[in-house]
Amino acid sequence: MDPADVVLRFLESVGRRSEAEFYVNLFRAEPKEQFAAIAVDADVAGAASEAVVLALRFLAALSLTPVVLLGHLEPQEARPQAGRLHQRLTGAGVAARLVTAPDVSALAEQCASCTQAGVLPIVALGPAEGATLEERFEEIGGLLAALKTRKLVFLHRPGGLRRDGALLPLVNLSTGFTGLERSEELSPKERVMVVQSRRLIFDLVAHRLTVSITSPLNVQRELFTVKGAGTLLRRGAVIERKRSFAEADLPRLKALLSSSFGRAPLDGFFGRAVDRLYLEEAYRGAAILEATPHGAYLTKFAVEREAQGEGIARDLWDALAAEHPVVFWRARPENPINEWYGKLADGLHRLPNWVVFWKGVAVDQVPNAIAFALGRPADLPDTESAAAPTLASSTAEP
Repeated sequence: MDPADVVLRFLESVGRRSEAEFYVNLFRAEPKEQFAAIAVDADVAGAASEAVVLALRFLAALSLTPVVLLGHLEPQEARPQAGRLHQRLTGAGVAARLVTAPDVSALAEQCASCTQAGVLPIVALGPAEGATLEERFEEIGGLLAALKTRKLVFLHRPGGLRRDGALLPLVNLSTGFTGLERSEELSPKERVMVVQSRRLIFDLVAHRLTVSITSPLNVQRELFTVKGAGTLLRRGAVIERKRSFAEADLPRLKALLSSSFGRAPLDGFFGRAVDRLYLEEAYRGAAILEATPHGAYLTKFAVEREAQGEGIARDLWDALAAEHPVVFWRARPENPINEWYGKLADGLHRLPNWVVFWKGVAVDQVPNAIAFALGRPADLPDTESAAAPTLASSTAEP
């Protein structure tokens, strides 16, 4: 059996196979050096080295070659641990190479050369690469910027960050950094990761970068499922507000909806009156609302498939909910996002063809809101005669 198929069968046990295949194909379509960087701290490298090797073997079987970083927190141990990791990987049949260079530019060139050849580059950030913590992260920032790496993954034995004892899956660093940094639930190491992640995302790397903190046992789930299995740290989306379709870039909006739903809206959709549009600045997500006597009706909620898992849906929801305390919407029963919708809603009503959700709707208005939602005309072609919607589309009517 193809090793990649073995890995996909494993991923099927932690999520949908089609979801994993989508991310594998997405990552493979990008330049190899842009895939990811995985930072392994001394504790993980020492006590969880088997899990690290297994995770990297899985990625190698999928022809994915992340840059592996050691020493970002404990530089004194970086070189011997990098040597042991290299020995274990090569012993397991994974092509890997210890990479050193006199400056960041040369280091990025060597790492890119390795990844393009299907070889895992292992970079040890010893004292020579930065006497202080800030200097080492400047080195990391320069490397990620030069490679245009899209994701940095910190392997942390406890896994993601915690709030009130529960996993904190997502942090918007634009709005949630101060509260998180001051949290007494963070260990000193976790606080360093949060502070330095913000430096990387806001100051050291110009392109879009996300940072994950996850257990070495959950690397596959973090990388290949929308839900993930750790804490995602990100800049936060810029949400633009429009009053009508005339204020939006219709070709880009139509492309977003077509991508999310697997088919374009019907011809008359953009001729309808809307109350407000919420658009991620790069048109990677959108929420469209209509005014009704029962509250705002969320007629469309979509996130570009490539952006799912980045928290854009949460940013869109926070923006619309802040200005529309009363909102309701409908979704097909098979919509994968219904679990998330259920957590947002005050209530829901299940029917064979639709599930109607509401938030903030007065009790005596709930029947009217349900009737309004069920009476809305179709916005999309019949699914039986159109392409199936894309996986896990964040949509109000897939």
